[in-house]
Amino acid sequence: MGAVYVLVSNTHHSKVECEYIDVEIPVGNDARSLTNDPQAIKPSVDPSYPTKPREKPKLVLQGATVFRAQLPGKNFEVPSHESLVLELAGIPVAGEEGLVRLKIHEKAGGGDSNRPIRRDPFTETLGVVKQTPKIPRNFRPEKTSRVDADKEQKITLLWDGPSNLDYWLRDPEGNEVPAFAASTGPQVTQQPYRYAVPAPKRGTTYTLIAGTSTTGANPVGGYFLTTTVHARIPEFESGTRTPWIEGTQEKGRVAFSGAGVEIRKNINEWGTVAADQADVNGVHTKWVQGRDDAAGWIEFPAAGVNVFRGGGSRDWGTVAADKADLNDLAASRAQIQQRLTIRGGLTVAGVLETEDGPPRLLVHGRLDVDGGLNAAANVVAAGDVTVNGVLRPTRDLDVGGAITAADLTVRDKLTTQHERFTLVVHGESLYLGKVNANRHLSVRTGEAWIMHTNDDQISVQANLRVHGAFRSDS
Repeated sequence: MGAVYVLVSNTHHSKVECEYIDVEIPVGNDARSLTNDPQAIKPSVDPSYPTKPREKPKLVLQGATVFRAQLPGKNFEVPSHESLVLELAGIPVAGEEGLVRLKIHEKAGGGDSNRPIRRDPFTETLGVVKQTPKIPRNFRPEKTSRVDADKEQKITLLWDGPSNLDYWLRDPEGNEVPAFAASTGPQVTQQPYRYAVPAPKRGTTYTLIAGTSTTGANPVGGYFLTTTVHARIPEFESGTRTPWIEGTQEKGRVAFSGAGVEIRKNINEWGTVAADQADVNGVHTKWVQGRDDAAGWIEFPAAGVNVFRGGGSRDWGTVAADKADLNDLAASRAQIQQRLTIRGGLTVAGVLETEDGPPRLLVHGRLDVDGGLNAAANVVAAGDVTVNGVLRPTRDLDVGGAITAADLTVRDKLTTQHERFTLVVHGESLYLGKVNANRHLSVRTGEAWIMHTNDDQISVQANLRVHGAFRSDS
C-alpha cells in the first residue's frame, strides 16, 4: 500500500478562486503506473485554514483515472498564503518500481492580478518515485488464526514481498521447507504469496524466512517474520501439565492432586461425574444412590453393605437378584418365591440340621407335618410318633416308642377302621409273648363266636381239643 500527497498553495497576497483541481493518475501494472485498482484509493482534502463544512471542497474519483477536488454547484476559495493537501491514501501500488507521472489540472482565477477563471485549465506534471519494498511484510493466516482440526480445516499463509528473494517456511518441528524461489531478471516486483500448510493440532508459530541462497537449500542471512495459528481444541502427543482445568460456560473444575483427580463444581465443593459406563479397578465411596431422589441407596458400614429405600430414608430396601452366592446368611425372616436349593447342608440352630453320608435330616425337637409325610426309605423314630393325617412309608417303619394314631392301617394285614371292630387283623397273628386282655377276649369265625371270656368264665361254643394235660381246680 502507498499514499500520494499533492500540496496546493496560494502564494498570492489575494485569495484564489478555483472551479476544480484534478489529479490524474496512470493506471496499470507496469513501472509507469501508480495502481491497477483506483477504486480502492481513499481520497480526502485537508485545508490549512478553517472552513465551514459546506465550503470545504471534496475529492472524488471521476471516471477511471481522475480525482477531482471541487464544491458541488459553485467555486471554492483558497485564502492568501494558505494551502490544501489533496491526499490519495490506501493505494494498491503497482508491482514494478519506477517513476510515475501525475498530471495536475487546475482551473482557477483571482490572485494578485485578479484574473478571471480561464476557459481551459493549467496542467502541471508531478513525479512520484515508486520503489518496491526490499523486505517481506504482512505475514498472516488467510482467514482466521483459529482452526478446527477435527473438521479438517486447512490453513493458508499469506505475505507480500519482493520477487528477488527466496522464501522458506520453518514448520512446527523446526524444519526449513523451501516455499518459493527468487525470480530471475533485473526487474523486481512486489507481489503477494500464498502457501498452504496442514491445520495444526495445537497452537503453532510459523516462521517465514526470506533471503538468498547459493544452493537453494538453506538461507543465507535474510529476514524473519512469524505468525501464530491456534487450534480450537488443542491436541498434545506427550501430555500437558496444569494444576486444574475449568469449563468455559459451566465452571466445573477438574483438579489434579497427589492421589489422582478431583472433580469439583467450584473451588471448595465436590462435583458430579456423569458417564455412560465407568471401568475402574476400585471405588471408595460412603454411599451410592440411583439417578433421582426416589431411588434406593446403599451405604457401606464396617460390617458390609446396607440397602435402603429411596427418599433419603433409612428404611430397609429390597435386593433383587437372579442368584446369590453366600458363605453365610443371617436374616430376621426370609421369603422364597419359588424354589430354595441349598448345597452343603442346612442348619437351623437348636431346631434342625442336615448331615452327609448318607444324607439325613436331624430334627431337634418336635416335627409337625400338616400334610402327608412320604418316606422312600426307612423311618426310624427313637421316641413317639404322632400322625394327625396319613403316614405312608413305602418300606419299613421302625418306631422305638409308641405310635399314636387316630387310625392305623397295615395294607392287607391290619386295620383300625371297621364298622364293628376296633382292630381287624387280616390273616394269621403270631404273639411271641403273652396276650393280656384286661376285659374280654373273643375268638370268632365269620359272624359266629367259638370262644370268649366273660368276667370269670370261659365259654366254648364248639369242639374243644386239648393236646396235652388239662387241669381244672374245681
